[in-house]
Amino acid sequence: MLFALGNLGRHLGVRTRKVVRYLGFAVVGVLTFVFALQLTFPFDRVKDRLIEQLSDKYDVSIGGVERGIIPGRMYFKAVSVRTRPTKAGDVATTTYLDQLEVDLGLFALLRGTLSVKFDAKIGPGHLTGRFAQSGEGISVHAAGADLASANLPVREALGLPMSGKIRLSLDLDLPYEKARGTGKVSANYAKAEGGLEFACPSGCTVGDGKSKLKLTTNNARQQEFLDSSGGGIDFGKVAIDSLLAKVEVKNGRLEITRFELRSGDGEAHVAFSMAINQDIQSSLVTGCLRFHGSEALRRREPKTDAALSTTGGPLGPDSLFHIKLDGPLRQVRRLPQVCGPATNTSMDNPGAPPPRPNITVTPETTPPRPPGPGIVAQPPQPPPLQPATPPQQPQPMPPAAGSAQTPPIGEGPPPIVYPSGGSGMPQPAQGSGFAPLPTPPPNTAPPS
Repeated sequence: MLFALGNLGRHLGVRTRKVVRYLGFAVVGVLTFVFALQLTFPFDRVKDRLIEQLSDKYDVSIGGVERGIIPGRMYFKAVSVRTRPTKAGDVATTTYLDQLEVDLGLFALLRGTLSVKFDAKIGPGHLTGRFAQSGEGISVHAAGADLASANLPVREALGLPMSGKIRLSLDLDLPYEKARGTGKVSANYAKAEGGLEFACPSGCTVGDGKSKLKLTTNNARQQEFLDSSGGGIDFGKVAIDSLLAKVEVKNGRLEITRFELRSGDGEAHVAFSMAINQDIQSSLVTGCLRFHGSEALRRREPKTDAALSTTGGPLGPDSLFHIKLDGPLRQVRRLPQVCGPATNTSMDNPGAPPPRPNITVTPETTPPRPPGPGIVAQPPQPPPLQPATPPQQPQPMPPAAGSAQTPPIGEGPPPIVYPSGGSGMPQPAQGSGFAPLPTPPPNTAPPS
């Protein structure tokens, strides 16, 4: 290789060799500066600065920090982030990372782009990804498997602790946009695109038998009563055989496109759709929760089954409890109403249109009011019988002109009078159901 470079140098001109030489000195100088910075950079100050930035909302503890051989790489050991309860009765949750490797892209930083690669060791698994921020927007990509759910902030979303190994993947692109008039650059949430997948392949458990299920409501008085009354419902353990949930962000909407839950302790179905607003808390939410416990759960965990039955949701025609979701994100209303069946479309079919949760409310029938004290409830009375309408009798034909009128019923039928003065057979009585006999032609024979 050196021989080839030497031959190349002989074929270069004097001025070109000087340019290459100065360029080599510049590259060597930059590399020397970068490695010297890596060896002398005070990473302990980075640790202290990170703890200070998160101290407003979290209690952060970092066991130590080590510098890597590659410039821009550092290792944080035993990272613990603990939430700080704001109300009496709240339970703090802790996120624990055995090790967090951070790789800062120095060359990308020279181009004006903040690029950070990370590798977090969480229990037996790893969560790896990349975070980038530039003048065009923010990009986040992460994927992990065999992650210990007990070391993640799952409780913040479910309200109950979770155990077991989970799989997680996240892809999100959030563009920047200049505001009209002011020219201020901010994130445009309505144009965000990406997706989230959360899965528990097997052997997960929700609840630990000690924590209580916290109920929340938008009514301030009711929430104050719930907080002062011990704030929670006894909840045992619910075993999950497998769980898969997929979320898609596209065309200004965030939707749960797939939700599959298999468990011997019951079943649950989730339909969720949110129209993304620039003010995220003002985004409108529509959806429905349907759930029910099994007979096995009822026998093993009667308190848990009772907790599911007392959430306020009515029992729908599918034998599941229904709770409708509606309203802005900051105050999502959980309405005790029966929803229509919700179906989710798999993300494996990208050509299908984005599904919408069917949240048609079934009208509820008003139950009969119970009688007051001392009043005996009367059984429902059948409707009164209506008299049968007699069949309509055919009307007799009117008499011919010049003939005698038919007498009333009961006087007997008169004989038929012919123009010659003779009489014939009597007419049937009126109302007998027979039409009168036709009048025979007059007798024109000459007398004998």
